[in-house]
Amino acid sequence: MNVKVVESKDNELKFDWTLPWNEFEKYIETAYKRTRGHFRIDGFRKGKAPRHIIENFYGKGVFYEDALNIAIDENYEKLAEELPKTAVGMPSVDVKELESGKDVVMEFTTEVVPEIVIKDMKNLEIPKIEEEITDEAVQAELENQRRNNQREIIIDDRAAEKGDTVDIDFEGFIDGVAFEGGKAEGTTLEIGAGKFIPGFEDQIIGKNINDEFDITVTFPEDYHAKEYAGKEAVFKTKLNSISKYELPELDDDFASEVSEFETIKELEADIRKKLEERLQESIAIRDENNTVDALVAKTDFEVPKALIESQTNQEFEDFKFRLRQQGMDYEDFIKYTGQNEEGIKNELRPIAEKKTRANIVLDTAAKELGIEVTDADREEAIKSAATGYGMDPDKFFEMAKNQDITFMDTGILNKKVVEELMKTVKRVEVKEEEPKEEKKPAKKTTKKTTKKADKESEEVKEATEEKEKKTPKKASKKKTEKLVEEADFDVEGKKEKKTTKKKIDKKVKEEKEEKEDIEEK
Repeated sequence: MNVKVVESKDNELKFDWTLPWNEFEKYIETAYKRTRGHFRIDGFRKGKAPRHIIENFYGKGVFYEDALNIAIDENYEKLAEELPKTAVGMPSVDVKELESGKDVVMEFTTEVVPEIVIKDMKNLEIPKIEEEITDEAVQAELENQRRNNQREIIIDDRAAEKGDTVDIDFEGFIDGVAFEGGKAEGTTLEIGAGKFIPGFEDQIIGKNINDEFDITVTFPEDYHAKEYAGKEAVFKTKLNSISKYELPELDDDFASEVSEFETIKELEADIRKKLEERLQESIAIRDENNTVDALVAKTDFEVPKALIESQTNQEFEDFKFRLRQQGMDYEDFIKYTGQNEEGIKNELRPIAEKKTRANIVLDTAAKELGIEVTDADREEAIKSAATGYGMDPDKFFEMAKNQDITFMDTGILNKKVVEELMKTVKRVEVKEEEPKEEKKPAKKTTKKTTKKADKESEEVKEATEEKEKKTPKKASKKKTEKLVEEADFDVEGKKEKKTTKKKIDKKVKEEKEEKEDIEEK
C-alpha cells in the first residue's frame, strides 16, 4: 500500500503513505456525496448542486479534508498491518504533499509496542510464602459467625443506653430552615458507633420510646457538603424503638444451629479446613503474581501512553460495572465519597500501567517460548467461566462459541506462560532486614524530648484515626483507595478478578450502607 518507514524509535514510528491521485479522487467523490447537503448554492435545491459547481464556488480543495479523513479511516488498519512494529492508539497525520493530479503523501506518527528482550526466563526467584492458619484466625472466624447470628432483644421497659440500636425519624434545620438530605424516617443506628455527626448519638441516651426531642450538633469544618460545614443544626427527632443484640454462646447448640455439625469442635475443624483451602488458593495467586513481577523486573522499557490510557479507561468502566452489580449508581458513589472521574482514574492509572507492562512482557515471553492460544484453550476458558454464571458448561459453550471470543486470548495466554515459568521457579526465603542500631543521644534532655515527640506523634495518630472514623467523606475515599489497590494484575484474566470482586463487593456494600447515615446525607 505504498508504505515507507522514515523513522523508528523504541516507542514511536513514523511512516509515509503515498496515495495515487486516481484513488484519492474516489475519496473526494465520497466526501462530496456525504457533505453536499451542507452547501447552499443559488439556483440549486439544498444538496442538489453538482460537485464542480461547489468546487468553483468554494474552491477546488473544498472536499480535500473530508476526503483525507475518509481515506485514513478506511485504510489505516491495513497500513498498520504492514508496519514492522505493532501500532497502538490513534496516529497524528501530517499531509506532506497534496496537489491536484499528483500523488498524495501523508506522514503518520504513531506509538508502537516496544520490542523487548527477556534474558534468562528460567529459574525466576520469588519470595517463599510461609503462612499458616493460627488458632486465633479460627477463633476470629468463629466469632464472625457468632456476630452474624446474634439475637435481637426488643427493649420496651427502659430508656436508650450506649450500645443500644435505635430506630428514629428526624428532620434537620439550619437557622430554622430545613435543609436538603437532612430528613429520614425509620433510620437505625447503634448508639456509640460514631457513624453520625459527632454528638448526635449521645443525645439519644436517656430518651424513651415515642419521645420527641431536639438534637443540636455542629457540622465538622471539613464536612464534605461545604454549605453545611461548621454550621449548627437542630434535628427534630422521634425515637421509635430500642433494641439490643445478644451474642449466642459458643457451644454445641450453636454449632448445630448454624452448621451441619453437632459439636463446636467439629465446626472449628471445618472452619480450619476451609481457611487452609483459602490460604492455599491465596498463596497460589500470589506466587503467580510474584512470578510475573520477577519476569517484568528483567526488562526495562517505556509503556506506550496510548495503551496505558486505554487500560485506564477499561479499569474505570469495570469499576462502574462493579458498582452497578451492587445496586449503586456511579453518580451516587461520587456524591457520597466526594470523588470525581479524574481522581478515580488517577488512582487506577498506576494499576493500568502495571497490567499493560505485564501483558507486553508476557506476550513477548509467549513468542519466545512458542506458546499460542488454541481453540481448545478457549473452549476450556468458556466452560470455566460458565461456573461463574451458574450455567451448564456445555450449554454455555454452545451459546458462546459462535461469538467473537478472541478477547479472552490475553488472559489465556498469560495463564499458559505463567504456568510454564512456574515449572522452574525458585522460591527463596526473604530475610528480614535487621533494624539499624540507633546512636545514643548526646544529651539526656534530647532523649526526653524524643519520648515526648513520640507520645505527641502517637496522640496525633489516634486523633487522626478518630477523625477518619467520624468523617464519612474521608473514610469513603480511604475505602475507594483500597478498592483500587486491590484491582491488581490479573494473570488469568478471570480468577484474580473474582477474588478481587468479592472484596470490592464488600466495599461497595459498605458504601451503600453509609448512604443511610446522616453524616452522608
